[in-house]
Amino acid sequence: MMVALAILATSMVVLLSNHGSSIRLTERSRQVSVAINLAKDLMTDLEIQGWPEFGNWGGDFEELYPGLYPGYRWEMEVTESLYWSYVRECYVRVFWMDGTQEQVIELVQFVAAMDTEQQQLAEEEYSSDDDTSGAAEDLLGGDSKTGGTSE
Repeated sequence: MMVALAILATSMVVLLSNHGSSIRLTERSRQVSVAINLAKDLMTDLEIQGWPEFGNWGGDFEELYPGLYPGYRWEMEVTESLYWSYVRECYVRVFWMDGTQEQVIELVQFVAAMDTEQQQLAEEEYSSDDDTSGAAEDLLGGDSKTGGTSE
């Protein structure tokens, strides 16, 4: 009888421990899924915008979804590609707190100029930026045309 009771008690401890782990993993999965969907929403807005401007933006989701995602915030960064003047690199990051640690997911998308007007604008911006005009050549082993540093 005592052996059966000991086996039952040990089994219950293991089952409760597994159940607690399952609940933690389920919550973590929910948080990551919410963050991914919020990042996808921001990336979709960026796609709809078309040819994005260079810059950094950020905020929370209160304006888009009032009261639904109070612990989540976002950052968006649009930079030029080192390799192609007609491509913009778009980074979307969503942050949230998981206990005492801040978690983050990041989506990256490359947006290319779709018409000749956008391509000409990209070429003008690319050729007028002396600090980065030789960046692709530096990475590919070519001669640099710039003498300054870029920051």
